[in-house]
Formats: sequence, C-alpha cells, structure tokens
Amino acid sequence: MTPGAHADDLALVVAAAGVGSRYSAARSKLLESLDGEPVFLHCLRRLGAVVPPERTVLVIHPQAREAFAAALQALPGAAALRLVSGGATRAESVARGLDALPPGLTYVAVQDAARPLTTADLLRRCLESARLWGSGVAARRVTDTIKITDGQGAVVATPDRDRLWAAETPQVFRIDDLRRACQAARQSGLCPTDEAAAVEALGLPVRLVESRTPNPKVTQPADLAVIEALARRPA
Repeated sequence: MTPGAHADDLALVVAAAGVGSRYSAARSKLLESLDGEPVFLHCLRRLGAVVPPERTVLVIHPQAREAFAAALQALPGAAALRLVSGGATRAESVARGLDALPPGLTYVAVQDAARPLTTADLLRRCLESARLWGSGVAARRVTDTIKITDGQGAVVATPDRDRLWAAETPQVFRIDDLRRACQAARQSGLCPTDEAAAVEALGLPVRLVESRTPNPKVTQPADLAVIEALARRPA
C-alpha cells in the first residue's frame, strides 16, 4: 500500500461511546483538550490519511452528540463523516457503526477514540495483515511479569510473558466477519472488551501486528499530560 494514499477497500469505525468510568472528569474524557484540541480529533486526523471522512463512522454517547458535533467542525471534511449513537455494550455500539458504513467495502478498522497517538502506518500494517490473514490487530509485547489470581489477591499462576501481548487498536477485520461476531456476542450475552475477542469467540483466527511506537489510551486524567509529552517528542 502506497504511503499517503487512501485505502480503497477499508472503512473506519471510531469507538467514542464509552462512559469512561475510570475517568473522573465531569464530561467525556474524549472531549478533554490534548495539545489544543479534543482527544478524539487526534486519531481522526492521523487515520484520515488512510480512510477519508466519507468512509468513517464516529460512534458516540447519545447525550454528548452536540458536543462532538461542535468539536468536529475543526476537522476538514467532517461534514462527510457519519455520527452514530452507541448502544449499551461495545459490541452493540460497534454493530451500529458497521450498519452506518457505505456499501461495497471489504475491510473495517475499529479504533478507540481514546488512543490519540495511533499512527497511519500502524493502520496500514493492520490492513495488510487483514488482506493476508483475515485480521490485523495492533498489539504490544508484555514486558511486565503477569500474575493470575483467585480473585481475592492470592496468586494461582504466572504465565510465560514471552507469549503475552496487550491488545490495542486499530483492529482490522473483514466487515462480514465482524458483523457476525458482534451479532453473536449480543445474542449470547457476552460483553467482549475488544473486537478481537468477539471474532475469536466465532472460532476465527486473529493475527497480531506489533505496535512499534507509543499508542497509549487515555484512561485516567494523569494520562493526558503523559500523552501530550509523547506527542511533542521529535519524530
């Protein structure tokens, strides 16, 4: 895929409907300012190099529609972007985003709006993986030693960290596969925390793509200062 060119077979669903229960601000963490503009706009700007606004869907909390719509005015081409209200679960929200996509596309990338540093290069590599293997999920090697507990603080196992990866976004799949995965999750009552888990539950293979540059998620208020510092580092 040529750097700087739009992918003609890819759509983008940006997940921005979460409540952000671990974030204590009075409004959505995605509307907080990061280097002068809302958090969610950063990934739209970066990934817009691969997917144009007319093939992008932003899934938001219905009570925040006006705030997101106002902030979007700063994004070139925003009038072509589709704004969709999310559902009660992530799977339902993503399914609504998929339903709003234009026809005729083969692949879809799902991106957390709370990851403002995701690069266009990472999305392109995830797409290339999906074209080869049916999926391409951004992930980072785990460097900490992980402990599994009994739920009450007692360690029951220490898995081999050489085989552990932390999943991130973007996550790219065939659109039809992801539609089936979201539908199955809703029908079974499962609440997967990412799309890869929903696809795995169907028995479909999931392929990881190593995330090579910082791609953190805004979870706590303190994360903003750290991410802003990373964003200002020389390339």
